[in-house]
Amino acid sequence: MNSLRKYLGILWLLLGVILGIYLFYKAAEALSAPTTNAEDYVFWIVIVTIFIPILIGFILFGYYAYKGEYRREIQQ
Repeated sequence: MNSLRKYLGILWLLLGVILGIYLFYKAAEALSAPTTNAEDYVFWIVIVTIFIPILIGFILFGYYAYKGEYRREIQQ
């Protein structure tokens, strides 16, 4: 079970990084379009502001899961 937590930690870590890159790519793509107006800027600023802490949480959770912080040790 601990090895499963370690592998899933790697998955969460990579998912956070990949989603962060994708978020910034989509924001840059939308804001560089020729038909961009002020509403688009406000929308993407709000979306990026909301999702950055979520992505940081994914990355931290994955890091701690990979390091074994959530490991259960049976005491006898």
